[in-house]
Amino acid sequence: MKIVFGTIAIAVAFIIFPMVMEGAEETRLATNISEYTGMTSMIGIGPTLAFVVLILGGLFTTGVGAYSIARTGSRRRSRR
Repeated sequence: MKIVFGTIAIAVAFIIFPMVMEGAEETRLATNISEYTGMTSMIGIGPTLAFVVLILGGLFTTGVGAYSIARTGSRRRSRR
């Protein structure tokens, strides 16, 4: 089940990333954001950070699931 959730998280990251980038760009252009120190940088790095976190979380969850399956499989073989 962890492998499925990890794969879904990775797929969601790739599906959502263009929408988040577009929204961040519209926010940056629509408001007078240049008056706020550091806000332009935060809006620029936020979507990329969210993408990386979703990818790494999905990879970690998938890895934990695969490790769990491999560990269970080796126990079953050693008992025979």
